[in-house]
Amino acid sequence: MYRQFLALRYLRSRLVNLISVGGVMSGVAVLIIVVCIMDGFQARVRKHVRGSLSHIILSPTVGGDKLPSLATLSTALKQYEPHVVAAAPQIRYPLFYEFKTQRQVALGSDGFTWWQMQTVGIDWEAEKRVSELADALIAARDPKRPFFVSRQAEEHGKTTVLVSRTFIEKFALTPYDPKTGQPIHPWGAMRDDRTGDRLSDPALIKKRAESMLGEELALMFGVAVRDKEGNPKFEADTRNAVIAGVYDSGDALEDSKTVYMEIGSVRDMLPQRYDVSQDPPVPLPKHEYLQVNVKLDDFEYAKAVKTSLAARIGHSFIVETWEDQKADFLQAVDQEKVLLVIVLSFIVLLGGFIILATLTLTVVEKTRDIGIVGALGASRMGVLTIFIWNGLLIGIIGSICGLGLGAWFTAHVDDVKDFLKNWFNIDIFPPNIYHFRSIPTEWNWPSVLMIMGGSVVMAFFAGLLPAMRAARLDPIKALRYE
Repeated sequence: MYRQFLALRYLRSRLVNLISVGGVMSGVAVLIIVVCIMDGFQARVRKHVRGSLSHIILSPTVGGDKLPSLATLSTALKQYEPHVVAAAPQIRYPLFYEFKTQRQVALGSDGFTWWQMQTVGIDWEAEKRVSELADALIAARDPKRPFFVSRQAEEHGKTTVLVSRTFIEKFALTPYDPKTGQPIHPWGAMRDDRTGDRLSDPALIKKRAESMLGEELALMFGVAVRDKEGNPKFEADTRNAVIAGVYDSGDALEDSKTVYMEIGSVRDMLPQRYDVSQDPPVPLPKHEYLQVNVKLDDFEYAKAVKTSLAARIGHSFIVETWEDQKADFLQAVDQEKVLLVIVLSFIVLLGGFIILATLTLTVVEKTRDIGIVGALGASRMGVLTIFIWNGLLIGIIGSICGLGLGAWFTAHVDDVKDFLKNWFNIDIFPPNIYHFRSIPTEWNWPSVLMIMGGSVVMAFFAGLLPAMRAARLDPIKALRYE
């Protein structure tokens, strides 16, 4: 009992021990805050990076004439894997959007710039069952039939498209009219009129997105093909399209390069294929799909389903999960978390050196007390335990205080962000960079307990060396110490 009593007394009687507690508390709190923010950031990024992707993506590796029909493939998939819920077709086709940069406008140039994109042809009813595109719609003429073509648009040979909020914003503030200084394109309404920042109010976003409906786009569809002589050439088809809907899947990079159309309209634009084995060549039917998106009842089974389907249909399709397609980005985010944790762990390690220095000074200062305790019958193990308990108490109290500080900061991180923004004009989480309005956090008890446990273990080893020095002291020599 005297061991814990003396350890607690030494802790309370010396201010430097409280400084050690503060060091451990700071390290634990910083690690908890960083881990919680990074876990929240990872969860939010995974949700946004997935965007409108489905759980499993099938990409054909053989010609369209050798592929099964979508109905046959869907039936086979459900027979092969009970976790398959639905399948939807897609056709992706190259697309270019013509625009003028601010420099071209300022110079009065007749030239223009192409923004390379892709159009994704989808069956809306099927797509709703496999992806979250329907939930990503901000505004649409008819949410149930977003590709509905009005009679007026049909008469003028125009089709309808779904464009992203990011695409609109990208071409919103440029180019400017050199005479008036105003954006030439009316899409500037998707940003704040005063600051140019992305809008954050959902109601205002919806209202302004609805004002974009009916705007016309000149889109150029093209693909590289070979002529009869085998020479490469570029076939282009410029069409006027009408914005029938605006979506925001959260993946800014992918959204800025993707326009959705009804799959039949995209299929009509595919180059005509011929069976050259016939004389004369016989036209072949156009592809029913060039990609199939598959949804599972639970993404937890994605890897097992991927392996199973690859074994069964791998000769005709490349089978991937959405994580496979975004592997590089997701790995970069994971590595960033690991790197931050490693770097910030040195703060806790610094707390360990403070404990080591503090307890070493305590042993030197309390040499006479150690001699008295030894003379009263305390064993070397008893003296050793006193200072080990001293280090453990510093670690335990510091970890508990760090837990409280980390929990409070994590719960009020947005208040701290707003305080720095309002009082010091320091924006630690700019929405235009991270595309999030608030700092995401996710409390993970296993990680938090691991941080606290690691800090206590560190405190134990930091106190072990001074404790061993105290245990080796000869009581007689210690009593003569002044």
